Amino acid sequence: MTGLRASALPSGAKLRAAGRVLERARTFSDAPAGEALWYENSNGLAEIAINCGRADASLGLAIGSAVEIVV
Repeated sequence: MTGLRASALPSGAKLRAAGRVLERARTFSDAPAGEALWYENSNGLAEIAINCGRADASLGLAIGSAVEIVV
């Protein structure tokens, strides 16, 4: 989970984390199994995830990992 308010991000914004550019998805099922994505979680924050996987383990993310907004 990032500290970025999803509603404050520009339309079409992507996030870059761990050297990967992540597309926004409405739900996990919008992405194929194993694909990294970001979505707006129930707290309204941008959250990085992997459909049917773990973003922390697969991407090597941890608390304090850098996340960049790509417009």
